[in-house]
Amino acid sequence: MAAISSLFRSDHQPRGLADARPTPPTVAIRPTAAPRPETLDARLIEILDAPLAIGETTLNGFARKETELGTLLATLSVLEARAMQARLANPKRGDELANKFARLTYERRARLIAFLADVRRREAIAMGRR
Repeated sequence: MAAISSLFRSDHQPRGLADARPTPPTVAIRPTAAPRPETLDARLIEILDAPLAIGETTLNGFARKETELGTLLATLSVLEARAMQARLANPKRGDELANKFARLTYERRARLIAFLADVRRREAIAMGRR
């Protein structure tokens, strides 16, 4: 009786794959002093890392940072805002922006994430005004 072959399983392995050992991914760590490329992430991190102004109270300083973050987040398209909302609401290990954002107080984070979630309504209002 002949051996039955399957469409989904092959007893053949391409040359070289049997000997290959998986290598762990490498993680490049950027020195904190290294310049950042001009990206949205870099600008958001710059706002989050900025020190408070001389004589500025903590309350006023973080309210200013929240306003600056909101102004920058308002420039995102609907798809970008949805992706950013998911990213900031569920920070992953190694995501510098999401982890720095997570250090904000719960109230500030919640307002900014709700702002990102409200992008469709803001866009509809803007289209109605045109």
